[in-house]
Amino acid sequence: MPDSEKNPASAALNAAIERNADVVKRGRRKKPFLARLGLSLPVTPDDVKQAYREKVMQAHPDKGGDAKQFQALQDAFDEALTFAQRNGKRLPWIGLQMPLYVAQREILQLVESWGGSVEVQHLDWLEDTVGSDFTEIADRLVEIDLSEREVGDREMIELAEHSEGLQYLEVLRVTNTNVGDTGILKVTASSNLRYLDLRGTQVSQPLRQKLSQLPQMSRVEGVASWRDWLPWR
Repeated sequence: MPDSEKNPASAALNAAIERNADVVKRGRRKKPFLARLGLSLPVTPDDVKQAYREKVMQAHPDKGGDAKQFQALQDAFDEALTFAQRNGKRLPWIGLQMPLYVAQREILQLVESWGGSVEVQHLDWLEDTVGSDFTEIADRLVEIDLSEREVGDREMIELAEHSEGLQYLEVLRVTNTNVGDTGILKVTASSNLRYLDLRGTQVSQPLRQKLSQLPQMSRVEGVASWRDWLPWR
């Protein structure tokens, strides 16, 4: 079975990354109509109007300008204004989102290569601001499940190297893996985890206790209670 069928959430994130990365590349290409007005991205409708007012004073035939150049300036204004009204909010925002998106993609590829899965949170409320075609670029990687997989400290350290993509991670499941203290410390230092499943791992009980006491941590599975240490149990 293909990975996309086994893990539809990660497949959706991957597809959104590919689609929106292409949008950003297209958006960053030079726009002749902006160049004619002396503008560069990002640009707003007010920027376009201001630049046009400054240029038109020189290009207008009544001011000694060339009629052909004036018409070209008018055409550039019309194109630039339409472009700014359509993309003014989106392109700068997409550009800011891309580093997170790329980092999440790298994590996604790692997790899938290890046989794990992810959960992605969708922010549909952004549709009013950036449009329905762009909401997926803000998807947040909130859960990683590597339970029962052949992973250990090396893999956790590799995850931590992509710390930007872990900033929204809330849940990490590494049940019955070879993860130990070194690896789990790296990941917890690079994220704001709220739930950890450490059952069947090599993480020490003292560290599990410490992790369970972190301010943002809601629960750590696999923490032994004082009853578990009683000799007659």
